[in-house]
Amino acid sequence: MVVLQVAGKRPLSIMHIDYFLIPFDAKGRLNKKEWERGIRLALELMPSVLRQEHPNGVIDAQHRFAKRRYDHEFKWKPSRKIEEAIVSEVFRVK
Repeated sequence: MVVLQVAGKRPLSIMHIDYFLIPFDAKGRLNKKEWERGIRLALELMPSVLRQEHPNGVIDAQHRFAKRRYDHEFKWKPSRKIEEAIVSEVFRVK
């Protein structure tokens, strides 16, 4: 997912790029079960305001572990060459 700054439908700059994996089934369709699991895991990334404080200074780190799982299972880190190709394609004149 690329967030662009644009003017008149022309990209001026890339504000942010987020790389994530989209799960497909054997027929090439979106694997809804895995997609929903990713969404549920992404929601666990946020520390809950409803969680109670633990006695003795114990820190609730559930959202930190969820982030590690999410990053491992649903995020992608491209090589520098691939990232440069993506950026080049965004600004390619047609």
